[in-house]
This record gives sequence, structure tokens and C-alpha cells, in this order.
Amino acid sequence: MERRIKLTDIDRPGEPLEVEIERVGEATMRVMVPNTVIRFELRRQNEGAPFEGTLGGRYFTFDPEPATALPKTRRK
Repeated sequence: MERRIKLTDIDRPGEPLEVEIERVGEATMRVMVPNTVIRFELRRQNEGAPFEGTLGGRYFTFDPEPATALPKTRRK
């Protein structure tokens, strides 16, 4: 899975960090910073909480959008 997302810096909300998702689970997300060798993990306490993590003294969060279910269609 290779998706780019923007992480929000709590102290600098106008300076997001764009990363690529390497691996995502229920409680952890491993991301890579493009064009570098830097990888780090974000963790969350429960399913409804945002992912949180630090890198080089910066504190990042990512709140995934809730999954929207596709409406079921009926066949006649």
C-alpha cells in the first residue's frame, strides 16, 4: 500500500509533513518521508483516536477520515 498523506504538526499547523504510508494496522501506522531514508511509526490508543508520533522534536497527528459505506443497491 503506497499512499501519501499529510501529518499535522501540533506546534506548527501551517507546516504539515507529507509522508507515504508503508504499513497500517489498527493501532500503528508506519510511514516514510519521501526522498529520504526516514521511517517512523505513529500510534493511537483506540480505533476512534488519531494516530500520533514524533520525529526530530516535532509532534505529528493524523486523523484518518471515517470510512463511508457504499449504499447497497437492490436488484430487481
